[in-house]
This record gives sequence, structure tokens and C-alpha cells, in this order.
Amino acid sequence: MVSMSTYPLWNQYPELKEALIETTNLIEKTLFVRNKAVNQAMKEIFKAHGKMIRPAYCLLFSSLGNQSEPARARHLAASIELFHNATLLHDDIIDDGKIRRGLPTVQSVYGKKAAVYAGDYLISACFKMTLPYSQQLDTQGLLTRAMEQVIKGELQQLSNSYNPNVSFRQYLTQIKGKTAELFAISCLSGAQEGGLNKQNQQLSFRIGLQIGMAFQLLDDLLEYTQSEEEWGKSLLQDLSNGIYTAPVILSKEKAADFFADMLKQEEWSKDEADSVRQILVEAGGIDKTRQLAERYTRKALKLISQLPSGEPRNQIEQLTRALLQRKS
Repeated sequence: MVSMSTYPLWNQYPELKEALIETTNLIEKTLFVRNKAVNQAMKEIFKAHGKMIRPAYCLLFSSLGNQSEPARARHLAASIELFHNATLLHDDIIDDGKIRRGLPTVQSVYGKKAAVYAGDYLISACFKMTLPYSQQLDTQGLLTRAMEQVIKGELQQLSNSYNPNVSFRQYLTQIKGKTAELFAISCLSGAQEGGLNKQNQQLSFRIGLQIGMAFQLLDDLLEYTQSEEEWGKSLLQDLSNGIYTAPVILSKEKAADFFADMLKQEEWSKDEADSVRQILVEAGGIDKTRQLAERYTRKALKLISQLPSGEPRNQIEQLTRALLQRKS
């Protein structure tokens, strides 16, 4: 059986925590193929205790409406988490990632072939999960859009890899596709499931975009401010793969000479990594990234205030504020 612990944050929301546990149980029942290596690889990623943030937003937005059916909402939330984890499996293959959530990655333990097949199966499982509700909701259409946007974002990131002249606008376009779109679709699919009107559905999508942008900016910030143990991934992994994120891009102007040499490296010692972090602080990239994450969060909170009032909206607001304070 798969051991799926819940993120400690959910202890503040008992009903949501229970719904997330039931969602993980749904996922657990889905994870089976006859190939032993692929089956184990597929389940391994869920042992790494993901935060379940995207399905949480899906469930919270569904509870805003008066037409939500708990079983249907959990199936939608599960499909989103399956899709998200499929993208993580494929990301680790592309990046040759060794650590994910503080544990060895699937591809580093079981090999790239098993990881590819496991990711492919999770994608098929996410669509199968929503099939019983395809006549009621267009979740499969939303998942198709999410897949398209994630791939576009990843392809743009690939095109810009090892490009020292990548612009900040290009970076924002990348993270909108690879991260923010799935947050937006998590919120929108929940709003649709709950029976919110078209105006509130559109509002939910916009909220998700802002949350997703803030989330990825903070992720990119934490890579340079946390230790490898705290961060749960390999030290400076993005930099090693030629992926230049907000802290680097926003520091280049004030530390041009340093970055001209640094961007040629593919591996860093701990002392060198500490030097990189110090330069990012001194050049302002860390503070600017944090400020931008705060700006997107404020935009999200302003939009959240326009949602139907009640406890679900309060929890959406609280969760969005809490995400900006996270350390991993």
C-alpha cells in the first residue's frame, strides 16, 4: 500500500484534510499496472509526501457552490494530482534530477524507462478518473488544455536553456505555462463542479493564475535561500540545467561579470553555492523575486475577495496567504 501523509498545513482545516485523505485513497486504488518495476516506480512518487495544494484548491473552490457532489469533487481533485505528479516524473527525467521532496527520484532509482512509463500511466489515469463525469463537466477538456500549456511552457524553457540573455518576460511566460495554468485549472474545475456561474468561474481561473505565478516565484526563490535538506532537491539544480529563474535574471544587471563566469559552470561545491546565494542577495535578485511573489499574492487576494462570501472563501484566502510563508 502507498503511504500518503498529508501536509501539516491541512491540520488547520479538518474537513479539507479529510477530503484530501479520501482523495489520496482514490489515487491509491488507481495505481496498479502488471509490470513490477513500473508499478513500484509509479507508486514511489506518492511516498514522497506531496503537499496536495492543487487538489486542495479544487476542493475549496467546489465548496463555494451549492451543487457540489463530494465524490465527484474528489475525483476531479485526484485527477489533478495524478496529472501534476506525472509532470514531476517527466521533469526529473529531463533534468536528470536525483532528489525530489527530499528522497531519491523515481528515475534515479528505477531508471528512465520505468519513470517514463509510470508518468505516461499517471496521465492516462488522470483522464480515466474524470470519465464518469464527462457528460456533466468539461474536466477532460480542461486537463487537455493544462497538458498543452504545460508542454508549451516546458518547451519554451528548453529553448531558453543556457541562454544568458533570457528576458524576464520570457521567464514569466514559461512559468505561466508550466505552473500557473494548472493552478488556474484546479480552481476553475472546482468552480465548475460546485455550480458557480460563468462570471465566478472566470474569476476562479484568474485567481488560480495569480496564485500559480506567486507559487512558482517563491519556489524559484527558495532554491537559492534554503539548504538542500530544507529544499528537498539537489543543490542549484536549475542552474546546473541552464534554467535561469527570477533570482538570477533579476540579479544579472548588477553582477554581470560574476554571472558571465558562473553561468558556464554545471556543478557547484557548497562554498560556491553559498557564493552564488550571497551574490543574489547583494544584487537584489532575492528581494525582487520575493516582492514580485508578494505582488501576485496581493492580486490573488483582491480577486478572492470578490468570490461568494462564506467559510470556503475564508479558507481560500488563508491558504493563499500561508503559501507565501512556506519554507519548502
